[in-house]
Amino acid sequence: MSTNVTGSAGWRHRLVRWVPPLVVAGLWEATTRLSLVDPMLLPPFSAVLRRGWQLLVSGRLLGDLTASAWRVLLGFGAAAILALPAGIALGLYPILEELGSVLLSALRPLSPPAWIPLAILWFGIGDPPALFIIFVGTFFSLLLGTLAATKAAEPQLIKAALTLGASRRQSIWYVILPRLLPALLTQARIGLGLAWMCVIAAEMVAVQRGVGFLMIEARNLFRTEDVIVGMIAVAMVGLATDRLLLRLEKVLCRWRMGLEPSRLYAQALRERQP
Repeated sequence: MSTNVTGSAGWRHRLVRWVPPLVVAGLWEATTRLSLVDPMLLPPFSAVLRRGWQLLVSGRLLGDLTASAWRVLLGFGAAAILALPAGIALGLYPILEELGSVLLSALRPLSPPAWIPLAILWFGIGDPPALFIIFVGTFFSLLLGTLAATKAAEPQLIKAALTLGASRRQSIWYVILPRLLPALLTQARIGLGLAWMCVIAAEMVAVQRGVGFLMIEARNLFRTEDVIVGMIAVAMVGLATDRLLLRLEKVLCRWRMGLEPSRLYAQALRERQP
């Protein structure tokens, strides 16, 4: 009986998440149908869905999404491979953080679009400048996030491991990395979002295939539906990857289940009730 109740509650919780998007879609459709907004600027939601289906059936949307996703995978993957260990090293060795502090502070404020002209000068037109923009746009976010998470690790846990005879390598592998894993997955979720922002910006100027190119081409041809279809497609892919990483976090970090602040707060409130 309790299993059925828990299952039905879980389904209700999942369905409630879709209420705000459905409300927004309904208001969007009503606003355009009542001519409160120029349909050239904001087409009806139903028209966007029809156009999206046409682009999907024709293969154009799927091809552009595949091209963009491949660039995101390569650029973000390269950034993660370099930034995550570098962030851990900077957090563990203060001398390294001190050496890199000026350079990081100088480069961090530069937004990814600011690198586009230089990337085109260096790499020309095509995939290389787009990959470079994705790499630069996600590297510093991953590096600084990992650095902050490493410095926030409880020093008493490391001291306890060293006191019990663990080597420094063992304390890093068995104490620090498991402690950092949830934060690293959170940084990956943030970094993937940044990677999609970067790839869209890069594809608008540097390539001739991808969702960004689809959107800029549609803008030039006054196809507002295509622009919005591209935005929705990226949003859906971003949502899917975010859910996937959340699922991965639940599998790899089972020891954290029930320890989230929101769950602990809700449990404390229930215990205080008479």
